[in-house]
Amino acid sequence: MIRIIAGIHKNRIIPTLKNSHYRPTTGKIREAIFSILTSGIFRDSPLFTSKSNVLDLFAGTGSLAFEALSRGAGEVTLIDINASYLKLAKEFATTIDELEKVTLINLNSTALPKSNKVFDLIFVDPPYYNNLIPKAINSLKKSRWLKNGSILVLELAKTDYFHDDNLELLKEKIYGDSRLMILKYSNMN
Repeated sequence: MIRIIAGIHKNRIIPTLKNSHYRPTTGKIREAIFSILTSGIFRDSPLFTSKSNVLDLFAGTGSLAFEALSRGAGEVTLIDINASYLKLAKEFATTIDELEKVTLINLNSTALPKSNKVFDLIFVDPPYYNNLIPKAINSLKKSRWLKNGSILVLELAKTDYFHDDNLELLKEKIYGDSRLMILKYSNMN
């Protein structure tokens, strides 16, 4: 059971598919992510305002996107290759009366088309051990989904590591078998 932790939709249960093959971000890690994103260097940042745009890659049914929306994000975009997950996310967005703030896109997160919008906050939480993060980051950069100052939250296996010259590591934590990395994008070109 995935429950929204805080905000206007606190305690609402995000639906999941029985026997699904995705690994939802655990409540403990979601709580850690949002604790980091609302304190310290992020205390006065505009990540969760009516003007903020949040992208959830490899979204599944959207636990990270809906948590951001509950905390005040203006718009959220969920991208997943599995249409069944997005159908559940759409139903949930309708249930909580937030569908007008939610965009659902059924495609591969490592082969993004050109974007007409840039994002303030991007969650990248792919299946572990498939080397999908470098492909997704390259696709985000190449297709112009990022802006200077975009914040990226990566969740990867504890034994994996990611580095990109355009991304400054702001925070890194290990939680059980997961590595959480929070980075800031800077286009040095």
